[in-house]
Amino acid sequence: MDKKLLIGAIALAVLSFGGGAYYGRCHLYSHSLSHIASAYNRAAHSGHSGSQTVAGVICAEELGCPYNPDQAHAYWQQAAEQNLPSAQYLTGYSYENALGTERDYIKACQFYEQAAAANHPLAQRQLGYMYFYGKGTAEDRAKGKQLLQKAADRGDAQAKSFLNELYNPKQK
Repeated sequence: MDKKLLIGAIALAVLSFGGGAYYGRCHLYSHSLSHIASAYNRAAHSGHSGSQTVAGVICAEELGCPYNPDQAHAYWQQAAEQNLPSAQYLTGYSYENALGTERDYIKACQFYEQAAAANHPLAQRQLGYMYFYGKGTAEDRAKGKQLLQKAADRGDAQAKSFLNELYNPKQK
């Protein structure tokens, strides 16, 4: 099996498990990456929020289809409207990083807030950064640290590293 296909299949399987997407219908290990992408796009067009989330990742990461950040953002936003925390996080990410949309830190914070409220550790981390640095919201370092700590407690390595540097700066 092609290494890219295997990596893509594993990534999709992991995302699918969390999002409830059509894992069983895609036969991830028996078809090409473009076949997998096509199956997720069909499921996404039918309104399945988990499939919309995965199809957005497929579009953003060129896994079996051309790079299409506009479509990725659209899929994530549709799934976010169905209250899927991973899609809320990705929609916030797309607003924060101008991926398929205009950069908008206020909207990024709004979507991160929704996902963070559902204990999504990546959203907690990103929202923590937003508060810590005052992007899209008033600067509130205490709230930023609190959110980063929640993410770190849920196993987020970047949040742990940030807090470690913050509390234990290297001596020069």
